[in-house]
Amino acid sequence: MVKAVGLDDSGRRVAQDIPDAVPTMGELLAELEQARRDDADVAEAEYAAEGHPVRISLDWEKDVIDDEAVYVISACQQLG
Repeated sequence: MVKAVGLDDSGRRVAQDIPDAVPTMGELLAELEQARRDDADVAEAEYAAEGHPVRISLDWEKDVIDDEAVYVISACQQLG
């Protein structure tokens, strides 16, 4: 089972109403790698000791407003 919880009203609505809009861990990592290939100004990840990302920060162009994304993963459990 995969579960996403929004941190604010907007995020909670998305997680509840359109859960397919919430990216999977694989999709987040693919977005990070794509940002690195595209030479984004920021494409960074911080990892837990267990190896999964706990924070992914993306900013394609530092002088452009609203192209940033920050994903915080507070809990991760390997399935299977």
